[in-house]
Amino acid sequence: MINSDSAYAEQELLYNRFMEPALRSAINHLALPPGSIGLDAGCGPGGLLHLLDAASGGVGYTFGTDISSPLLVIAEREIQSHNIEDRVGLFCASLGQPLPLPDDCLDWVWSADVLTSEGAKRGFPEPAEVVKEMARVVKPGGQVALFLGNRLGAVFIPGHAHIENVLATAVNLNYRKQDHFHPAFHNENVLSWMRAAGLTQLRMSAHITEYQHPLHPDVIQYIQKYIFEEEYCPLPELKQYAHGIGLSESEWQTWLDISNPQSSNYILTQEDYYCVRFGTLATGRVLK
Repeated sequence: MINSDSAYAEQELLYNRFMEPALRSAINHLALPPGSIGLDAGCGPGGLLHLLDAASGGVGYTFGTDISSPLLVIAEREIQSHNIEDRVGLFCASLGQPLPLPDDCLDWVWSADVLTSEGAKRGFPEPAEVVKEMARVVKPGGQVALFLGNRLGAVFIPGHAHIENVLATAVNLNYRKQDHFHPAFHNENVLSWMRAAGLTQLRMSAHITEYQHPLHPDVIQYIQKYIFEEEYCPLPELKQYAHGIGLSESEWQTWLDISNPQSSNYILTQEDYYCVRFGTLATGRVLK
């Protein structure tokens, strides 16, 4: 397995553990029928398959699919670690192509943070077509569910709202300059994608992940590595953007201090620390 696959799998599984409160809430919100058959579309390294299995009562069957064979190898290990091999199966497929499944064969399809994250440009050219293909394989009355993590709607630096708001805006500007985002990268359009795919009874709900001191080591690792060091990275180009939209030099130095694990002011170990991040769940029913 190449390093990029391993690194992505590590990040994705850590993200799943960090977001588990929100993800578990969203999955429970679906009220999956016991014994139902469903699909995790874009399952990656399989971090959510055990949650979906549990939500269907541990008596249904869950398929997982991903475009990456190396990630499916890791997903198989995840399945084995949870002893659910008899109720979970995997296959390799691209969501940009027709699924290798017959019409009306599933009770539900779940997909988390996938429609806006394919390839270098991070987004399918026509998300509604991907949703339509998901709906094709779901029985009449069945459910399609799309979970979307909200990258910008979060609190990771409590007590420093201005610094966090500027950093989040600077990150967004920097990503757009590098053309990381396809024009389809707009989570707020998810209901229009589902409506265009022919789904009915569309519903939105918010699901929260929140932690406070003392933090689990996984939480600290996720925030430090993937938020502080990658999202809000202390690089010259991000600093330039941040200064350009109102961050002072003293505030930048404060940020470097509180995000440094070696500092006595390291924010993740402060007694009053907390963080909040939410995701949105969009659901729709198949009418045929």
